[in-house]
Amino acid sequence: MSVNRYRNRRIGFVLSILVGLVITILLLVPASEIPGPEVEGLDKVIHFVMFFALVLPALTFAPSSWVWVVPLAIVHGAVIEVIQPYFGRGMEFGDFVANTLGVLCALPVSRAVHRRWLQPR
Repeated sequence: MSVNRYRNRRIGFVLSILVGLVITILLLVPASEIPGPEVEGLDKVIHFVMFFALVLPALTFAPSSWVWVVPLAIVHGAVIEVIQPYFGRGMEFGDFVANTLGVLCALPVSRAVHRRWLQPR
């Protein structure tokens, strides 16, 4: 593996870890402390986008890592939903579905981005 490829993989994983930490914090803050309008379904869109953003860097810079990144991200989404009631939030199956769909939709997008801009020609 070349130095640049190794560096790119590391960058992808570090970015995904940082996004994961931010997501964890945001999803464990009590809902009463989060400002914003109450729009029906908006929380599902937010969950989708957060988990899409969680795996996109790792999958873009290290496409073969999908074998463990995707299951790990899905488990992360499930664990967050299970522990949210201990932090003054509600556990919702719909949020878990949105998390999972975000992860799965990032897979083809990351592959396309990798092929277009990162794959050696």
